[in-house]
Amino acid sequence: MSVDSSLERFAGGLAARPRRRPDRRWLTLVPLLAVLILLFVVPLCSLLVDSFRGAQGFTLENYREQVTSPVFWRAMRRTLVIAALSTVICVALGYCMAYALTRMPKRLRGVLMVVVLVPYFTSILIRSYAWIAILAPNGLVAQTLALFGVDTPPEMVFNQTGMLIGTVQILLPLALLPIYSVMSGIDRAAVRAAQSLGASPAVAHWHVYRPATSSAVMAAAALVFISTLGFYVTPALLGGPGDALIAQSILVQFSNLVDPAGAAAQAVLLLLVVLALFAVLFRYLAPSLSVESTEKTPATTARPGRRLLRRTEGSSERQDELRALRARILDTVLDVVGRLRLPILLGGWILGAALLVTPLVVVAIWSFSDATYLTFPPEEYSTRWFADYFADDAWIGSTFLSLGIASAAAAVSVVIGGFGAFGLVRGPERPRLPIAILVAMPLIVPPMIYSLGFFVFVAPHNVVGTPAGLLLPYVVLGLPFAVSITAAALRNLDQRLENAARSLGAGPVSVLRHVLLPALRPALISGFVFAFLAAFDDVVVATFMSGPTAVTLPLRMFQDIKLEVSPRTAVVAVVLLGAGAVAVLLRFVTAWLVRAVRVALSRMGAS
Repeated sequence: MSVDSSLERFAGGLAARPRRRPDRRWLTLVPLLAVLILLFVVPLCSLLVDSFRGAQGFTLENYREQVTSPVFWRAMRRTLVIAALSTVICVALGYCMAYALTRMPKRLRGVLMVVVLVPYFTSILIRSYAWIAILAPNGLVAQTLALFGVDTPPEMVFNQTGMLIGTVQILLPLALLPIYSVMSGIDRAAVRAAQSLGASPAVAHWHVYRPATSSAVMAAAALVFISTLGFYVTPALLGGPGDALIAQSILVQFSNLVDPAGAAAQAVLLLLVVLALFAVLFRYLAPSLSVESTEKTPATTARPGRRLLRRTEGSSERQDELRALRARILDTVLDVVGRLRLPILLGGWILGAALLVTPLVVVAIWSFSDATYLTFPPEEYSTRWFADYFADDAWIGSTFLSLGIASAAAAVSVVIGGFGAFGLVRGPERPRLPIAILVAMPLIVPPMIYSLGFFVFVAPHNVVGTPAGLLLPYVVLGLPFAVSITAAALRNLDQRLENAARSLGAGPVSVLRHVLLPALRPALISGFVFAFLAAFDDVVVATFMSGPTAVTLPLRMFQDIKLEVSPRTAVVAVVLLGAGAVAVLLRFVTAWLVRAVRVALSRMGAS
């Protein structure tokens, strides 16, 4: 064989080998990153720059005033106390409710999950508003206590007590759902094995079941605590004049005191606290935020060995006695709790269900009141407030404005977030973690901070008071839901389906249309719903970005509650809840009709 023929065969083999196409799937991340950087990172940077702005240029005076202000520290201390109390109550109550759910029959579990989810998808403003009627001096709680002979009930509204009750009710599902998702996947075989070896149910739960749920408990606690740090609507409605939290303090500094730089300094200080907590609790928050933690498990599994080594080296008889005493006390307490576990679980569910459902029932009844002031139960019933709402052009205009802006923002979020999720899951692995953290940041950063930063960023461009000024931040707030839900669905989608379609000659558009969209349709719809609710339920962004001709429905409801507590807002709540119920009912009816038609067609084809 000659050299020339060998070269020809080698060249022919190179020519016949297919050239590998460059992987350009990372390009689907470009719109997502562009939106987050331009509409989220840049506004926060603008807020940071504004916090150093003074009459003579750059200054640290704004931070000095806030750090030395007793008003700021009182608001911060009050915020941390409310956040800590809310976290403890929500996690304890959510743990009992989640554990009880896992022990119930499947059908009853589905009914009780509706009790949890319906309030979760109901407006925070509506639920907070209902507590005014429940906790008022002549409200439901006062009248219930009067039946038991308590003529002078304690003041429970427009103070920190009402604020705490409302906050717990709002954030309870946020603690319950992550814990339940982990508990529902735990195999109870290990618990049964421990009981078969002589351990009581409570001891087996403490030493076997509890460690498996510790990460979910920490994640729920972190989510509740960080969310409470930026709470505004519930404290503003249920708190008193001297009970302002840090988010209210920022708004007062900005609007009442007309000190944008001071408000920016407070917002930056709160942002530093939130980011520090996020960094510390990241390993627990990562699963809830669809972020994969990079921490290695060997580091965590090596700790017991080190502790055991130190214990062996430095142990003494006194320490052994104390350790044995603690074990006996713990076993005694666990035995007592084990005997009372059924009353504890039942009482937890009754208390939790009452907290979640009572505001919705009160709002529904209150909407038919004939009075012009707060009274519950109503002395007379009528539909006058329904007629008043449908005859008021301002309220109807705000309703359609909120529906239009929330729908448009959710649609844009789903499109951008869907492409971004594809690049995040199918693209290169190295940038996944920082991009996922950036996507989760709009959920972590308190809305008051982001709203103030966005206002500072767009105020010179005459966007405030326009529909576009409301649409853009709502797109950012909806992106975490769209990306996380779609990314979770993509991870569960078999990539071989896409490869098979490409091997048969399908282009990117055909793969998207015939493979990805049908498989991801439930996730995209879920992302749209969550993004829509995030925009439609907002008050904080609307406070900064609304104008005389662009007032959203939640902002109008909030202003109406602050001016006068009347049944008009309850009417709006009932209308929205009724519209949501009709939409869900239509969804189920449509699905049933589609299944019925398919079954009929299959029978016709078989015959």
